[in-house]
Amino acid sequence: MRREFVAMESALQAFIEQPDYPTLIVNGGDADIVFPVRGLQNWEKQWKSHLFQIFPFECNNAGDYLQACLDLLILQIEAVNENPAPEEEPWSPLPLVCLDPRQAPCKRLRAAIEYVREHVHHDTDIIWGLLPSGIGDRIGYKAMIAPLLARADDQDWMNGHRFLVRDCKTEPFLLPDLKREKADDVLVLDVDFSEEKSADATIRTVNDVNVPVAERMQALIQLAGLDLAHQRYDQALEKYALLYSHYAEQQDAVGQTLALGGAGDVEMRLGNNLQAKRRYQQALAVAAPDGNLPVLLNLLQAAGECCLQLNQFEEAEGYLNLADQTAGKLISPFAKISALEKLGAAQLGQRKAIMAVQTWIAAKDLCLEFECPQLAVPILDRLISAYAMAGRSVEAKAYQLEKQALVDGPLS
Repeated sequence: MRREFVAMESALQAFIEQPDYPTLIVNGGDADIVFPVRGLQNWEKQWKSHLFQIFPFECNNAGDYLQACLDLLILQIEAVNENPAPEEEPWSPLPLVCLDPRQAPCKRLRAAIEYVREHVHHDTDIIWGLLPSGIGDRIGYKAMIAPLLARADDQDWMNGHRFLVRDCKTEPFLLPDLKREKADDVLVLDVDFSEEKSADATIRTVNDVNVPVAERMQALIQLAGLDLAHQRYDQALEKYALLYSHYAEQQDAVGQTLALGGAGDVEMRLGNNLQAKRRYQQALAVAAPDGNLPVLLNLLQAAGECCLQLNQFEEAEGYLNLADQTAGKLISPFAKISALEKLGAAQLGQRKAIMAVQTWIAAKDLCLEFECPQLAVPILDRLISAYAMAGRSVEAKAYQLEKQALVDGPLS
């Protein structure tokens, strides 16, 4: 995947820097288009010599998509005018034609493009990323960007601009016309970051003896994760064993931890909870001296969950207490909520009902504080069950009403 991303970035950079072709069709699926957008957004922060206008909104209606683009452009104009650079004139408002929904989107778009060119230094290249995350209105989008696909020598207003527009890999609607008209003024970049393509590239990296060993091992970690995700457990265990041997030889604590933790995850999926617990404990022993808190947090959560599955509630409480503390140090509220929910289960398993209820109330309050009510619902279910089992129907009813209010949402 990394090589494909680097190749894509190189192609995008070459397009931006070349002077002859103003338009590039980026041909990919909805998931693929995230990657070129991310690359452009990174360059927007780094390349002060270029002006980037990136619009990755969904396009279910071409008029709505264009309006979202113009709304963002208006915000940018306001920001520029609030903090103008020395010796620069403030930007005038957008032309009325841009804001008139009765006008064709292609006409409104062109007016916006010409407007930006007038307000930017002539040496500055302007990069337009008209790359919707999804295209429901293909006819409207195609009509809107049609002028950008016309012959460059007939389009002086496109000088100083680079336009990236989008086609759909599975059902292309721009490329067929382009091929039929034999248009040679438009470039095409295919992007494919599908799981199949990524896996093939990763396998090639692992098997390429010319690739540095460290990079090959990183690729092997990715393949082991894919094996785990697709329930190829024997293959995943083989890869994690190979990774552990390599990283142990290199005395790489982080690599050993990842391999042992991955092997533990495989054993958990197989239902071998005792073996999984041993792997997590081995990983914690390796990781603890290094003090890598994110790695420790994941392992503590996994070890605690494993002990819960084994009904070893006292050990589970120990691991999950540490997971809660570690999440607090990392200021990670969602990890803390997860740890607290499981911690309450470990406490209830030891008949510490009052302590469990207190833990779940703290977790529930944290959900509401960080505005994630969907995470509070299963915790409220635990509270309802705990109070019902204790014969305290009033409290159980109160939490049932609180849960119902969260599920129903605020009144409109």
